[in-house]
Amino acid sequence: MKYTFTATNLAKLSEEYSENQNFVLNTLPRLKILHAIKKDLNTITNLEWNIEYSPVNMNMNRVTIHYKNQTYKDFNFFYEIPLSLNFELRVYLSNSSIHFIDLYNFLLEKEILAKDQFSIKAAYHTIPHFIINKKTKRYDISIINKYSYTNEFNKNLIDENVKNDIQSGFEIFNPVFDQIIEQFKI
Repeated sequence: MKYTFTATNLAKLSEEYSENQNFVLNTLPRLKILHAIKKDLNTITNLEWNIEYSPVNMNMNRVTIHYKNQTYKDFNFFYEIPLSLNFELRVYLSNSSIHFIDLYNFLLEKEILAKDQFSIKAAYHTIPHFIINKKTKRYDISIINKYSYTNEFNKNLIDENVKNDIQSGFEIFNPVFDQIIEQFKI
């Protein structure tokens, strides 16, 4: 299921999956950290945050952050943070492999990005995407533990390393998205 990333929806998810140990001990603390970061980064505009959660397919559980351009809506640029033990920030340029390749070649040709600036992941069943977190590979376990033992959704315990990687990603890629939109406006 897809939910808008709000404290109200976090409370609903927490109640609905309170018997699910994986959700309570792994997913929910990470969602609380990301919610605190979302609130802290609220001055960055044009972002729509969502949670996608399924107790059945845990590999698809994630937070998506869609970049919204009000004047030109044909592109689907988004960030993804899988709700797994390790932290990873992914950037998608489109919903298809072909569009990713075309846009990536454009970014290289215009020297907007360097060839090896970010690692690219792709697989048979996965749309190509950038992995852009360079410094942070794990969540701060002390913050995870603090969030594990509280029912509060509005604590402002922020994993600064995760926040810095997310903010850096926004600062790099939001202007890139704008450049792509400007180039391909019809």
